Amino acid sequence: FLSCRWRNWVVRGIFTWVMIFGFGLIIWLGPLMLLFTTLLVQVKCFHEIISIGYIVYRTHDLPWFRSLSWYFLVTSNYFLYGESMVDYFGVLLNRADFMKPLVTYHRFISFSLYIIGFVWFVLSLVKKYYLKQFSLFAWTHVTLLIVVTQSYLIMQNLFEGLIW
Repeated sequence: FLSCRWRNWVVRGIFTWVMIFGFGLIIWLGPLMLLFTTLLVQVKCFHEIISIGYIVYRTHDLPWFRSLSWYFLVTSNYFLYGESMVDYFGVLLNRADFMKPLVTYHRFISFSLYIIGFVWFVLSLVKKYYLKQFSLFAWTHVTLLIVVTQSYLIMQNLFEGLIW
């Protein structure tokens, strides 16, 4: 019916409007949905970047690289998102008895989680692959710095209402 060129234009046009209306719906649903969207984009970006590092060193069969990377993502999100939750919702979180220790000792828990990850990394070191493992450890931390810090700052802007 349509030539390949025009079919391409129709498909692109339809998906342009789908994405515009989808973005409008996310905005209409408010800051909480934008927060979840930011978290979803963050996780997908992290997955893509870590997958590149994994492809480069997959032939060496290094232990725990992917698990450690995801562990550090969860730990850094716990720290940064938790800091924001304590700052903005501390009064509410302190009211619930089971949340009180999490609020009071948030930084200690975050530090302990990071130390557990670091010890896990040290225990996973393989003698002839030290350089590769440390470069992957650095790869993970630089990725965390880039991806998690940006999403944290976006979240801070959402909470401050700078977008609204």
